[in-house]
Amino acid sequence: MKRISAGTLSFFADILSVVLIALLLSAATFWFIQRPVFLLRHVDVVIEGNKEAVSVEEVAQALKGNLRGNYFTASLGSAAASLKDIPWVKDVAIVREWPNSLQIELVLHEPIAIWGDGKLLAKDGTIFVANPDVADPNGQLPRINGPEQKRMRIYDQYRRFEAVCEQYGYRVVSLDLEDFGGWIVRFKRPDGKALKLTLKEGDSPEALDEKLKEVILSLPRLKDRLGGEPLEMDARYAKGVAVVKPAAEQETDEDMEHLPGESKDGR
Repeated sequence: MKRISAGTLSFFADILSVVLIALLLSAATFWFIQRPVFLLRHVDVVIEGNKEAVSVEEVAQALKGNLRGNYFTASLGSAAASLKDIPWVKDVAIVREWPNSLQIELVLHEPIAIWGDGKLLAKDGTIFVANPDVADPNGQLPRINGPEQKRMRIYDQYRRFEAVCEQYGYRVVSLDLEDFGGWIVRFKRPDGKALKLTLKEGDSPEALDEKLKEVILSLPRLKDRLGGEPLEMDARYAKGVAVVKPAAEQETDEDMEHLPGESKDGR
């Protein structure tokens, strides 16, 4: 019979000792992390953004079933993913706080416009579905629409138009970009009446700004000529604008009016 050397026995004894210690440590660790003191008792939620947009009930519903375990075992990734399903939520950060709490920070989208049929356009270009009344309780957000891939270009042009209008006491309330119809901007005059203006899609932002300025400056003269301010204007023409007469006249009639400095040889 082959004998096992003392060195081999010592080696196996060392291995068994290590395994035993590891098992004991694992059992002790398991026992420790399961202590009631580590059960999650507090979840603090901090909202960065419009606090009226996300309710306590929405947060609780999102976390229900997605936040299991205790301080050590709770899956923060699963909880964060469930919170990101709330339409308003842009980003989530969750931090464990010793010994039984979580700190959740919700970063909400910052809406800059109402897009299309009631969606919201966020500052970072995200389009999301949420209640526009919550985002815009005072009716200050502009309404913009057009090809989705051009949404930020449309918003940038809105800002340019708004800057021009503000110089004269006007306010842009909506802007649409149609592939074949051009830019359609609706703005309110100081008296609150709305005017629809169509501009050429292919013009540069600077040319569009200048055309809008010329149209605004021409309004007093048009008002005198037409007996009231026009309802609609189409300024896509190189040598003038088509004007829909005010309600006192026949609304379907159009006049061709020439902006200052333009030749008068028709459209």
